[in-house]
Amino acid sequence: MSLQFERAEAMKLNKTSVIVLIAILSLLAIPWLLYSKTNISPIPDDPTSGFSAAAAYEHVKYLVQKVGPRPAGSKPELKASQYISYVLSQNGWKVREQPFSKVVVREASVLEREQQVELINSQNIIAELPGTRPDTIIVGAHYDSANLNAPGAVDNASGVGVLLELARVLSKEPHEETYQLIFFGAEEYGLLGSQFYASQADLSAVRWMLNLDMVGTPLEIEVAGKKSAPPELIKQVAALASQSHIPFHISRDFILMTRESSQGGASDFSSFLDQGIPALGLGISGRPAGYFHRPEDLLDRVSLEDMQKVGDYSNRLLTTVKLEKIGPSVWDELYLPFQIGNHVFILPSHGIRIVTFLTFIFTGLILIKYIRKSSEKHRVSWQKVLGILGITLLLSLIVTGLSGIGENLWHLIKHVQLLYYAYPVFFVMARIGIGLGTFILLAGWFYKLPLTRNPQIYWFVGVVLLLGASLVLALIRIDLAFPFVFWLLCLDLQYFLPNIILVLIGPYFIYWLHFELLNSQQWVSFYTAIHKYFIIFVVIYSLLLVPFFLSALHMAITKTQLSKKLLSHLRKPALVVTGLLILSLGLVPVYTRDYPQAVIVREEWTGSNGGVVHIFSDEPLPHQVVSDLGGQEGKSQYVPIQNQKPPIRVDTSVEEKNKDSQRILDISFKLSYTSEPYLIRLKLESTSPFDVQTDEFLPISKLPKKLQLKGVQQPSGKYSITLQRTPPHRNIIQLSIKTQSVMTCSLEATFPDPSPRIQIQHALLSVDYQIQYKESYDL
Repeated sequence: MSLQFERAEAMKLNKTSVIVLIAILSLLAIPWLLYSKTNISPIPDDPTSGFSAAAAYEHVKYLVQKVGPRPAGSKPELKASQYISYVLSQNGWKVREQPFSKVVVREASVLEREQQVELINSQNIIAELPGTRPDTIIVGAHYDSANLNAPGAVDNASGVGVLLELARVLSKEPHEETYQLIFFGAEEYGLLGSQFYASQADLSAVRWMLNLDMVGTPLEIEVAGKKSAPPELIKQVAALASQSHIPFHISRDFILMTRESSQGGASDFSSFLDQGIPALGLGISGRPAGYFHRPEDLLDRVSLEDMQKVGDYSNRLLTTVKLEKIGPSVWDELYLPFQIGNHVFILPSHGIRIVTFLTFIFTGLILIKYIRKSSEKHRVSWQKVLGILGITLLLSLIVTGLSGIGENLWHLIKHVQLLYYAYPVFFVMARIGIGLGTFILLAGWFYKLPLTRNPQIYWFVGVVLLLGASLVLALIRIDLAFPFVFWLLCLDLQYFLPNIILVLIGPYFIYWLHFELLNSQQWVSFYTAIHKYFIIFVVIYSLLLVPFFLSALHMAITKTQLSKKLLSHLRKPALVVTGLLILSLGLVPVYTRDYPQAVIVREEWTGSNGGVVHIFSDEPLPHQVVSDLGGQEGKSQYVPIQNQKPPIRVDTSVEEKNKDSQRILDISFKLSYTSEPYLIRLKLESTSPFDVQTDEFLPISKLPKKLQLKGVQQPSGKYSITLQRTPPHRNIIQLSIKTQSVMTCSLEATFPDPSPRIQIQHALLSVDYQIQYKESYDL
């Protein structure tokens, strides 16, 4: 009888091994089959394109040194557009300007509670070179810079320089396709130039679009916006990058992060994807350097070698990439591209659905098997399940909360908010190390708790949680579910083969998404949001850790003796390493030459008082700067301006009316200034709701449909709205406000600052110089 039982168990084990082997082979086979289908044949080498990085560099030099900072709507931006038009005309292109005015509404959000309505004036420069066929390829680059202090050498005079040199090269080569070069205005305000063009133009003959934004290597091939670039285009562009020996990165996880966002992609190619035109962008891969959108974005940041590589590569793309369809089209958007070295393969949406469906079936079969097996011995006790879930959640909360203890400690000691600014990777690794050390220390107490020692129950709870999360996400958007489906599959396999490798590899794609985020433009705002809404993120990451801890406990209880032995050996080292990590965070410099502290030197004027120069930062000012200014330690210093007049004079008149029991304020501002301001801003605030009408400041005809200018309630209970616009400005601003209570109206004007009154030189400071006028009125 015993022998028969052993044979039966052996047969079950063999069946189980076969199932596990088939699952593993399928997991490996699906990506391989997809890769074999998407790996296209090599593209033959082309002779040298004739592209000159030196010539492109001269264009960059002119924009940076002769024109300077060129934010949207400014006079320098207009000067830059004139230079671009001249160069294009000299090379035989048919050039036209496309001026536009657009009202942008920044809705109130979690991070910014105040609604902001802006009128942006700018222009696109459009150049065309007809070919023997009407099929059109569009190449774009934005020529505006981020603000009044950013010279914008890399972002994006580099892209403009490459595009202007490509205009010269393309004009001398025979070509079948029609080329259209577009230099976009107001990109930094939210892709306004490209959105305006793409919504107005006839795109029926466009085959695809390439965008250049921040030229450099390693290359970021940006494929994600509200929509994603067609897989066919990605494959060809990536294959050519590999053949050209250019290190590149596909912005895979940006697809997950940017879809359905307010703006979409990171640059102007996204506006064309919105219209169904295949498009992608070329930029610099990785976390933005410290000069990004800063005064340090100067000419020395531009690499001639990188310009040559990207210029040659872009020229080859224009003459090599072949897409079948012309004009707006529809393609699979919920795919996921994967990169291994210089090879890219794509898992289409139907592939994700197949993997998801098979994983759900596989999970269901294992759960049925587990429940049947459990019912034969004893029923699953839901009290035990809830107890396990509660203890694991508490463990996750403790580990997640204590993982940031090092940062919180040094925030208090150093009085610095962005402690991680220069070395974010170190702080992330420290968080992981402290969290792991905390888990090891707490795990030793786990065996003393009155919880079940049946490892399968821990597995069961983890699988049910991941299955629920995967089902919900799959119903919302199938590609979002993939990281959890992969994790679920690893936990399924762990039922048969409990080991640490499956525990660690399960959340792999969630790790990788965070790595992508850390190496993107969103990293600062993401990390800032974590600290600003600490409790919310503790809860989120604690929930993510619950399945991880359950799978770890399943493996540990299965191999109890080994786990106890490891914990006893690791407890003291974990305590020492955790303490060293907490202490070592204090040795990490907050700022470096590459990532300096941001300081604002603002000349501030009001109508009733004299002017002052206000020097301030989010962090304490360096001791040397405070000493030079003769002030006291802190984040802010003031230096009075003697015997000078403000750059603007404002005469205000208010007329109050009562109509149908409604209080109406007609306000008029008459402005006189020595030089035209760049930005004029009106901030309106009241303790009760109010409506605003203004045709002079924000033309009603340009407002989005159904938009009503009204105060948005803030956490304080007050209602407010901000209205602003770029040049050209009028000398008279008129508002009509319907309200029931006292209104506070602030008028602000920001001026370019070519010659600051106080200059600060410090190796670890990045200084913005500003001139601002502000006057507040209680009406």
